[in-house]
Amino acid sequence: MPGSRSRSGSSQAQRTARLSRLVARVLRHRPEEFGINLDPAGFVSLDVLAGALAKQPGWETISTGDLVALAAADPRRYEIQDGRIRARYGHTVSVEQPGEPAVPPEWLYYGTTPAEASRLATSGLRPTGRQYVHLSTTPQAAREVGRRHAPDAAVVVVFARRAADRGIEFRRAGPDLYLTTHVPPDCLLLE
Repeated sequence: MPGSRSRSGSSQAQRTARLSRLVARVLRHRPEEFGINLDPAGFVSLDVLAGALAKQPGWETISTGDLVALAAADPRRYEIQDGRIRARYGHTVSVEQPGEPAVPPEWLYYGTTPAEASRLATSGLRPTGRQYVHLSTTPQAAREVGRRHAPDAAVVVVFARRAADRGIEFRRAGPDLYLTTHVPPDCLLLE
């Protein structure tokens, strides 16, 4: 039946989305609640994570293969190395090395609410509730991030190369994501 196939696919997509939220909660925010100890770079063994998740209601059959498939489906968010997995960005727990140090492109973009964009003109960019500021490589991606907080999201242009030339460190956390600890106001252009 055509309808059952789409419902099944939708059900699988919903399960994958729920798994992604759960894994993000563990790897980014609350590993201790699940009995997980992240290494300094934020990695944990796939076996350890699968074992911890299998203790959660509804996830008793979770496998390392499910986690590998999740990371493969969302390489921007998750990274696997040597049988270990980590979230690439978004941590509220301390992680020493989220991504590789990198020279950023000339411009990066930050999506936010219009009210916050106004404040950035005087305060610059700083992490709010996380360790790092997350910057996108395209204005479209930044706008999508901003729309999570406001339908009329603002996009701030970051003169990333200028900031890097002043000694501000950037880390590449994924193919279209850079992280930094701050960007001064004179390296920002509001839309």
